[in-house]
Amino acid sequence: MSLLLDAPTIHHYSDSDLEQFPLGVRRYLLSWHLIFDSFSSASNKVRNDYSDMIGKGDYIGPFLGFMFDVLGHSAANSLRLDKERFDEAMIRNYDMWIATDSESSEREMQWLLINLYYLSLKYIPGLVKNWWVNCKNRQTSIAVGSWTGKYYSTLIIHDLLDDVVWWSEKQTTGSEEDKTLVVKVSKNSREVLAGYEIDELMMQIVIRLPVDYPLHIATVESVNRVAIAEKKWQSFIMTTQAAIAFTVSYRLLH
Repeated sequence: MSLLLDAPTIHHYSDSDLEQFPLGVRRYLLSWHLIFDSFSSASNKVRNDYSDMIGKGDYIGPFLGFMFDVLGHSAANSLRLDKERFDEAMIRNYDMWIATDSESSEREMQWLLINLYYLSLKYIPGLVKNWWVNCKNRQTSIAVGSWTGKYYSTLIIHDLLDDVVWWSEKQTTGSEEDKTLVVKVSKNSREVLAGYEIDELMMQIVIRLPVDYPLHIATVESVNRVAIAEKKWQSFIMTTQAAIAFTVSYRLLH
């Protein structure tokens, strides 16, 4: 974490200097990449510990502030990834060797920043959401929100839903007396259906992800109530929604 203490700001460099991807900026951004590499192989418990450390150290503000200054959001001129030929593969993965050999210094820096934002949304979404909600520059906030929805949210949602599918397939089926949770995932509609079969009927809820996830949280709705009182069912729906909000809030506060 000590590698993140000396965060650059755009005011430290002239435009011409910044285009050369200065060593101090390169070192700082690659340090973030190293941290996210640690996230990729860590357990959920350790990931939460890492996230707590980043949040308590207030590292995310300088990081995202610099990122969106460089990528043009603070000047209402966000980098258009499609126009600049940054495809999904480049958003998901940064290859230092390819970038160094085949890209200009400025484009190499942009590629690294673009990938780091994807990794931020993947591993520390609560901290990113907190920064975005509290961003004092409305122009930057609006630009980041629309840019995230356009280029990143679909990728993050697909990653998350793939995790849900993997988790569901790994669950062991209990005895015949046990009721097995049935999970169905739809990437096109960005939703997860979850329920139990009761007397050949399916008691079911749906969890929907917004188009700009994770800047806005998932919502929970009833699909079909079976063998449970209406009041108790609505209480369950509200409790589930509150659990999602609490999880996000806990990560923001920690």
